[in-house]
Amino acid sequence: MSYKLTLPGQEKELRRSFTREIAPDVWMLEGYISDYFLLKPASCNVFMLRDGDSLLVLDTGTYPFYRERMLEVMRRYRADGVKKVDLVLTQGHFDHASNNDVIRESGLEWSFLLQEPEAGVLDFFSDWMADFRDLEQLYNIYSLFDMRGITAPVNLASRVSMGLARSLLQANLKLMFGGIDNFLGGATILPETAKVKRSFGGVELEGWEVGRFFAIHDASHTRGHVSLYDPENKLLLSGDVTVEINPAFYYSSLDRCISACGKFRRMAEEGYIELATDSHRSTTFFPDVLDSLGLTPFDDMELVDVARGGDECSRFFGAFEDLYSRLKENVLTAHARAGEATIPEITEELRAIDEPANNLRKAMRFQRVPGRLDVLVAVVLKEAGAASRREGERVLFSPVG
Repeated sequence: MSYKLTLPGQEKELRRSFTREIAPDVWMLEGYISDYFLLKPASCNVFMLRDGDSLLVLDTGTYPFYRERMLEVMRRYRADGVKKVDLVLTQGHFDHASNNDVIRESGLEWSFLLQEPEAGVLDFFSDWMADFRDLEQLYNIYSLFDMRGITAPVNLASRVSMGLARSLLQANLKLMFGGIDNFLGGATILPETAKVKRSFGGVELEGWEVGRFFAIHDASHTRGHVSLYDPENKLLLSGDVTVEINPAFYYSSLDRCISACGKFRRMAEEGYIELATDSHRSTTFFPDVLDSLGLTPFDDMELVDVARGGDECSRFFGAFEDLYSRLKENVLTAHARAGEATIPEITEELRAIDEPANNLRKAMRFQRVPGRLDVLVAVVLKEAGAASRREGERVLFSPVG
């Protein structure tokens, strides 16, 4: 079963998405993104790539709508001699993994290849709640939820206790994730011990070989996150490495996002990448999201669905490398200004910094998307090794350096 909570008229929106061959035998099924995450969740771009008599499917999206589009491509290639379909996930979040069992309907021999560090993420509910519990140890995360819309009761409950707020959030997430078959039982695990190292010019990467493709273990958005490299087309599909909400979770790594973007930029500069996109580039839906938030793109490359040519690919990865680096610098600057302070106090200091890199994060509330300013602050402090001490119910962090 796929995600079921679609709003009336939403399928009409989904039908605006394109299905496009972006390189020979490489298909991009455009996903979906809105400005209201809890009511109209995102669905990632799905990619389908032929490799001889095999077809690799990268991610499966959120809504049942995308199942027929995937099956249509599978039927086409089965008629053209493809015998096997391999499913690989960039990461296990529900917007990438709610249609995983579709491969059983393909009429082809199938395998679901899942990187070992990502198995736990496929338990959507437990994974999300564990991340919230980790943040609870640092500050009252629920008190920062939006006071507008369906998250207001969680915020109000947090004034009584974090336990009550957590219970309300759990009820919402159980409804949201209920009934989705993540197909974990059908997975063949790619163990950490099976990873290999490969060099592309001056860049060394580690990951798993899947046919001609290389699943690069960048461990950025999630601990098991992979980007997919296709050497035949010099194509890099960077999954959620290059999405504006990073770091979206406390277990996300901003430093690894910066590192991965830098490596991919260098690969493009050295001629190894001529085509690039990610899990949420959307020329159909993303401009509407920016308009609704009253924002302009942080870089022209943000509105390109597929970067083409080495120069454009280098600019694409360089834009996110710069964005993430500026976000990190802004957090550390805010912390230095605030002095010894809590995460909410540092977050307010960060909100006061008038810097374009902060604008999208300032506009985000939990009901819109994950990836709020406070999570950004928490991740940067963790990765910078900021010392902390508890004073009653407050956890105070000392500025780094």
